[in-house]
Amino acid sequence: MSSVDIPEVVSQRKSIQSVEIGARVLLSLLKTDPGGSFLRDVASHSGLSRSQAHRYLLAFVNAGMVEQDASSGRYSLGTLAVRLGLAAIATLDPLRIATRHLEGLLNELQTTGLLSVWGDYGPTVIRWIDGGIPLFTSMHVGSTLPLQGSSTGSLFLTHCPPAQTRERIERERAKGIIIKDADLSKEIQSVRKLGYARTYGSVVPGLAAVSVPVFDSQNRLAATMSVLARSQDKTYFSEAKIARIMEAARLASEAIGWPGST
Repeated sequence: MSSVDIPEVVSQRKSIQSVEIGARVLLSLLKTDPGGSFLRDVASHSGLSRSQAHRYLLAFVNAGMVEQDASSGRYSLGTLAVRLGLAAIATLDPLRIATRHLEGLLNELQTTGLLSVWGDYGPTVIRWIDGGIPLFTSMHVGSTLPLQGSSTGSLFLTHCPPAQTRERIERERAKGIIIKDADLSKEIQSVRKLGYARTYGSVVPGLAAVSVPVFDSQNRLAATMSVLARSQDKTYFSEAKIARIMEAARLASEAIGWPGST
């Protein structure tokens, strides 16, 4: 019996290289001056020679994906690119996208997490995803979290205008949740610096959390992701895990259309 060669497993799908290069050319138009990009800039950002970049740009101009200003010679995205972008935005479901990324993260970390948005009564849990570590808590879908003292609340304080959050803070203080404005300001500064917020049992005894922001295409806070663990497990939230949690939120934000931090 003759032997049969078994094909190697290919880690990446076969693709058309010219299309991938063309995508780099289009992306290069997003990285330079809003008034348009010179040929040299497109070539530099896409890793092509000027002659190669020029051929791709000419093809995109003919297709309506790129426009060239006759007076300056600069290139910018054309009407077809705008139409495609608007069509993509119209089909986006930010919460579905954020949920998908959170589910993947929790499956990887084998723990429980939640997704929250701003509701009528402040930060509100809209997704509760059980993971590999059993956690006993009264929180559930529909629960509201305090702005003061919770990692989720810290993100809303940091990324939402004070006019949106102030009334909720006053309501919390009327119910006995009181953290000084100076301490809240320090927490906001910390969240801005680190890019995430964390708590150890301050909201639910025995429960620790790391929360990260998910932004939309207008750089607004669309939702927050929180990863939970038992607070007695002091080593669970290692630097590597926190970096992975932040990466998941960044990827979710980019999938929604977030342009990146400025």
